[in-house]
Amino acid sequence: MERPLYYLRMTTTRLRQSPVVALILVGGGAVVGVLLGLFGPALARGLAGLIERTPFPVHSLVERLAALDQTWSLPLLGGAGLLGGIFLAVVAAESAELEVARDHLEHRQEKRETWVERAGAEALFRDGKDLIVLGPRGELRARLDITDLSRTRIDQALAADGWPLRDADPYDAAFEPWTDGRPGFTPDEHALLRDRREARKKKGERRAADEALAAAGLVARDRGDRLQVRRVRTARPAEPAKPAEADARGTNR
Repeated sequence: MERPLYYLRMTTTRLRQSPVVALILVGGGAVVGVLLGLFGPALARGLAGLIERTPFPVHSLVERLAALDQTWSLPLLGGAGLLGGIFLAVVAAESAELEVARDHLEHRQEKRETWVERAGAEALFRDGKDLIVLGPRGELRARLDITDLSRTRIDQALAADGWPLRDADPYDAAFEPWTDGRPGFTPDEHALLRDRREARKKKGERRAADEALAAAGLVARDRGDRLQVRRVRTARPAEPAKPAEADARGTNR
């Protein structure tokens, strides 16, 4: 039975990390711990013997591991591996979630939530581990971390709901490398770009720096160890003209 149009508009696709990942992390940690418990003391004794033949002292941690009996090493190291796997699973559980609907995107990560309206979203594309949303003048509307989410599922969900997904940044050619003090930028703009460069590996600070740059009409991105920047255009990029033959075919339908 065909669903009514209003139902299709209200449906959303929720994308999140697979729960299998948590099971793998917990199980993998436990397995590593058990293997260390079984073979760790013997390996430590062999390593200690090799070090004793050199001028270097044997590290106290190696000595303690070498002295452990398997009766103690198995529960201790096995338990440590299990706890390590649980810790990694808890950290992984804080990965991003993305909801895709026809009229909005909703992104959640840790304690931050971001809502992006469909109206005015002119281009979406992937930039490394992020999904970028641009407005009609090329301004940055959102940078969404999608590191642990399936690229295929994201692309399918966006295409199904009619979002303007692009293969690349339509303003790619407008970026130029930034150097502190370079002519063409005001002192305040240089200060904002310095903040953005220093915050490149800190998600929260980078987000705040991007927002400050957007307010100043600038968009920045990282390429290798360099920061690139462009100004927001006053008009949207021109769409490529359609071939005359394609227009003719469209007229005859």
